[in-house]
Order: sequence, then structure tokens, then C-alpha cells
Amino acid sequence: MNQKPIDYRTKVTLLGALLGLLSLTAILGWTFSQQVVTNRQSSEPLFAGFQPNSVTGMVLGNGVTLTKTDTWNLLFQEKSFPAASTRIEAYLTTLGSLKRERLVTRSGEAKAFGLDQGFQTVQLLGPGNQILADLQVGAVNDQGTKVAVRLAGQSEIWETDAGFSRSLQLDFNTWADLSLFPGKKTADLTRITFDSRIETTDKTVFSPFDLVRTTKDGKSVWEDRLTKVATEPLASWADSVTGFRFGAFALPEQASNPGTLGTLTFYWSDGSTSMVTIGASDGQNRYRATDGTRDFWINDWALGQLLYR
Repeated sequence: MNQKPIDYRTKVTLLGALLGLLSLTAILGWTFSQQVVTNRQSSEPLFAGFQPNSVTGMVLGNGVTLTKTDTWNLLFQEKSFPAASTRIEAYLTTLGSLKRERLVTRSGEAKAFGLDQGFQTVQLLGPGNQILADLQVGAVNDQGTKVAVRLAGQSEIWETDAGFSRSLQLDFNTWADLSLFPGKKTADLTRITFDSRIETTDKTVFSPFDLVRTTKDGKSVWEDRLTKVATEPLASWADSVTGFRFGAFALPEQASNPGTLGTLTFYWSDGSTSMVTIGASDGQNRYRATDGTRDFWINDWALGQLLYR
């Protein structure tokens, strides 16, 4: 049976329909494949292949540099401070747990997400100062739960948990070890003396004392040699002394001579002594103090942990 040939107009119509169907299929395939890629990436760690124990340095956009040799060290304004190693290690663990939770843009449009200028940065370094990751941290969402982030050199901006970003808003003392007596134990302390009188803004008065650890009625107590009065059991007060943390380090520009209001001397069972000189207070009710190598601030409400009254 002879078939009637398809005329030219019909051929054009059929060919157009076929091309349209192929184009639609390609577009849908591309769209769905991009969605699959995005969904897969959204479940991935923010830092691919990141291992916290491989990090030997961290450079923060607020001027803080943390480096690790045997222990962590903190550098700020070209001055070295002891670092809070446990806190830094915990922070690195937090970074390693971050996920790419939601892709907010691929376009590179950064202003709406606080990534056009003035954003915070976290740079992670490996051996030889190799850059392991360079993270840019932008704006937090209205709920304060998610923050926009971008890896340097990439256009994709993601949302991730905002918890880690809060530490970036704080000063360098966040990363510093503020222990007055690092490594010391209550059992090591044998005597504390104070040679002056201080009255704080709330009228609390601290007077001179010479406390010596002794035993009374089978209990370890402090006895004040000046008044001959035995104070509360050792554990209730000496723990606050050996575990004391001052408020913050004093920066060089804050380290002008504050004068001397009084000097505390701590005696340890190994024969060593530690001296803390307390100077004048500032408008924030903090007292400038020094142990001869470190200049720091002690809040007036914390004086009671060091000064017996």
C-alpha cells in the first residue's frame, strides 16, 4: 500500500516539536541534576577532609594568631600570651563538625549576606603554614541560629550553625589562659600574705593578713598570724585561690604605672613564691595587677577570692 509523502510544512512542524521536546528534557535533566548535586553537598562537611589534629595554626580576622608547637601560643598586637589550649582544641572540633546546611546563592552576590566587606575570617594552617582552609564569615540570620559562610575563592554561599561565629566577635582574651597560677594545686599552697588595706567601690574592706596553713581539731585550716584566728577549712577558700582566673590581660597601651595599693605573696610547698601587686582601679571597677611578667585586670567583685577578710 502506497503511503502519501509528508509535505514540507508537516516535516517542519514535527521537527520543531521534536527539538522542543529534546530541549525540555535537557533543561529538566540539568535542573534535577543540579538539585541532586546541591542536596548531596548540603549533607557534606563545610571543610572537606578536615582533621582537627592536622591544624598547627589559626589566623582570625580580629588580629588573633594561634600557633601550635608542643602547646598552643597566642599572638596579638605582636605580643605573646599563654593560650587556652583546651578551648582551642574544642573550637577546632566544632569547626570539623560544621555542615553545609543550605545553599543560599551560587551567583556570588555577597552584600545581602554580609560577605561584601567587613566580614570575619578564619584561616586554618597546617605544617609549614600551608593553608588548609580560608573561611569568610558573614551575617547571622534573624533567629541568630545560622550564619552565612563562604570559602575564599568560591562563589557559593552556604548557611551553617552560627555557634562557632560568636567567639569571633570577642577579644583576644577569649583564647588566652587567664589562670593566675597555672599548674598549681591547693595542696601546694602553704601561706598567703597581704601587706595593705583596700576599700572597693561597694565599701568592702580588705585588711592586711598573714595566713598560714595549719591543722586544728584534725582539720586543715588557715590561721591568721596577725589576729591569731583560725579561718574556715582549707578546701572552702584555698581552692578559689589556686584556681583563680583574672578578668583579662592588660594590653601594652593600658600598662602605664598604676601605682601600688598592696602586694599579695603566695608561698608554695616546693619553696617557690608568687607575688601579685595590685594597682589602681579604672572606670570599670577593675584593678590593674602584675605578677612581674604578666599585666592583667582583676574585677573588684573577684578580689574576695584572693583577699581574706
